[in-house]
Amino acid sequence: MNVFTVLETHLILLAGMCSLPLCAYRISYLLVQSPKSWYEAQSYCREKCIDLLTFDSMKQIETILNFVEDKYDDAVWFGLWKGQTQRWHWSMPSKDFYNYLPWGSKTNYNCGTYKNGSLSSDPCHYTKNSICFDEKKKGAEQYILTSATMGWTKAQDYCRTNHTDLTSVRNDAEHQIIQSLANGTDVWIGLFRDPWEWSDLSNSSLRYWPVEQKIWNEGSESCGALLKNESGKWGQLPCSDRYPFLCTCKVKETTVKVIKVRISLQDSGLDLNNPTIQDNILKQLIAATGANNLKLKWRKQPSGKVFVKEIP
Repeated sequence: MNVFTVLETHLILLAGMCSLPLCAYRISYLLVQSPKSWYEAQSYCREKCIDLLTFDSMKQIETILNFVEDKYDDAVWFGLWKGQTQRWHWSMPSKDFYNYLPWGSKTNYNCGTYKNGSLSSDPCHYTKNSICFDEKKKGAEQYILTSATMGWTKAQDYCRTNHTDLTSVRNDAEHQIIQSLANGTDVWIGLFRDPWEWSDLSNSSLRYWPVEQKIWNEGSESCGALLKNESGKWGQLPCSDRYPFLCTCKVKETTVKVIKVRISLQDSGLDLNNPTIQDNILKQLIAATGANNLKLKWRKQPSGKVFVKEIP
């Protein structure tokens, strides 16, 4: 098994005495090489860690793909599976849920379009202009109308490659900007509908299918996997197939807290850098604070000494 930790432990080191451990947790990702079906993998991750991995940002996808790049040959399960209920999502994921949907004619298709100042939907293979969003820009410049026409999935790939993603319509101000930019043109935006759900019940709207993948299609394939032959983009495979898998884990870690200590001597002949005296001071601190569960030790200065005499 390979363990990949996304968040590193940060230690604050000052001078004087440090106490440890103070227990905290960080989120890590575990790649389990032993092949299992999707449901077996789900049970394993829930027993050993938290759950199968949920993706919620393109940055996270890049991190995971770099980690697993040379560690699998075919496919790797993660926490996406096909449910029964179609739901609308935005292509550009956000931790802040928003549901500003100024619908016009709500047709029964799976890809969202902006028509005449309101939302509608069309078959995803229709070709039309698109509006991208670029988080690196500011104000109205964040919204870019493409000159080329393409289907929804190609438009999504184009916007992600050249900007951030297809645009969302999150509030009335954004609605006005997009309406002005479209100027009566029928354009793709980042709205789509599918039945895919996450094992941990997350509401992440992130999808990373190949360009030719349909937004949703019938069939027995119903679980999500990273595909080697698609450079890590997602595929939907029979859940009974056996592959390695990715778990999200909560790992207990030890952090270090540093406390600076100033001691006034009543006995000027006492050597505070004597190891025996330092040990006795630690014992007195533990007894005085009742912190019997902490391990205390002194941190030495570059000079090799723990205590340095202050000059008035």
